[in-house]
Amino acid sequence: MNNPHGEFECSVSGQLLLLSARGPWNDETMRNGVVKLSSDISKFEQGTEWAQVSCLYGESLMPPSTFDIFVKHTRVRKTRGLSFLAVVILDTDIMLTTKHQISQCYDTAEVLYGFYDTVENALQAMTNMGYNFDSEEAERFFSRFNFTR
Repeated sequence: MNNPHGEFECSVSGQLLLLSARGPWNDETMRNGVVKLSSDISKFEQGTEWAQVSCLYGESLMPPSTFDIFVKHTRVRKTRGLSFLAVVILDTDIMLTTKHQISQCYDTAEVLYGFYDTVENALQAMTNMGYNFDSEEAERFFSRFNFTR
């Protein structure tokens, strides 16, 4: 998906939902993202615990209305089995601001999360936490959908 207000790709590998995205975000892009993520989340068997690895590029910030959609959807993902979010933030001049807003969202939604310096570190953490997935497939996904500018 490409438009001036964010682009993203997502996929599933084993117990991982993979997301690569570039902000900034608006309500329309967030709603489109929710639809696509929901489709991928439906691939997890009911009652399965899974994690999400998100690689965010650029100024991945949200206005208040988009933030509210994001929190609501994060709560829904939690009810569908989301147990951990690994976040990598790249290619940005506002790392601390982005981390602060994402932390606010996940704290509000009461979902466990962690920030990692690289996709490789995030995927290794998922392995260490016992999530089952194809690491080569996950690495290919993040390599293919690298939104560095």
